[in-house]
Amino acid sequence: MTTKYTYYQTDAKLVLTIYEKNLEENEVKVHVEPKKLRVTYKDKTLFNSSLLEDVVVDETTTVVKKNNIEIVLKKVTPKQWATIEDKEKDKQDAKAAPTDKWTAIAREADEDEEKEGGVDKFFKTIFKDADDDTKRAIMKSYTESKGTVLSTNWKEISEKKTPIKPPEGLEFKEYPH
Repeated sequence: MTTKYTYYQTDAKLVLTIYEKNLEENEVKVHVEPKKLRVTYKDKTLFNSSLLEDVVVDETTTVVKKNNIEIVLKKVTPKQWATIEDKEKDKQDAKAAPTDKWTAIAREADEDEEKEGGVDKFFKTIFKDADDDTKRAIMKSYTESKGTVLSTNWKEISEKKTPIKPPEGLEFKEYPH
């Protein structure tokens, strides 16, 4: 579910109102950068986007009410913005360098899948780049669970037989060969 928000602006400022019920002021976090705004409430992200233009971070004001958050952003350059969000910048950020090895592998596999190979290519990539313990864990978990579990954690998998765990709502049936 998307959080609702509205905004209005003058040449000098932009006022953003984010709507959320039963807010507790001490649980609202507003993080402002010159071209980025992130608003969270407890563990929920209410707004996270690049801004179309720069704002003066130190002159941002926030008022938290029971059912909304009002954020006043002072514009660096006084002018009307066409929109509040810079969607192109957000798309570029989403394609930015991955933060960990598995994200990089998944992204590479997704790109490869678009070109050719599909899921098979993804698993080949994981297996090819894995160390020996990870390869053993993959083979043992997949084989013992009859293809319903795939683990890369050898310490966990080596200690016991991997149980069969079909996807939720399905049941595993053994057929005679």
